[in-house]
Amino acid sequence: MKTIAGFILFLGLIACSGKSTNGKTLLVDVRPEGIWRQGHARTGVNIPLPELEKHKQELLQYDTVIFVCESGESAQQATSYMNAQKEHETVFKNGISWTRYAN
Repeated sequence: MKTIAGFILFLGLIACSGKSTNGKTLLVDVRPEGIWRQGHARTGVNIPLPELEKHKQELLQYDTVIFVCESGESAQQATSYMNAQKEHETVFKNGISWTRYAN
């Protein structure tokens, strides 16, 4: 329980460190759906990394999007990809490894 509370606090700190126009923050787990179903943050959504392009416009509706995955590598790829998109105000951040905080 302490770990989950720390995880939520950590996400809140990340979300608050960027700009905010409407306060909308989204946690996106970019792991494959089958792995995501085995355990994930209750407040997050699953968008596997290969499907990120299809959801680009949805993600741009948020002030802050935090990506997480198993090791942090795919989350970093998602962050880099979305930050490379031109003319948007959304803050995309690389979150943390899900498995590191799940236990």
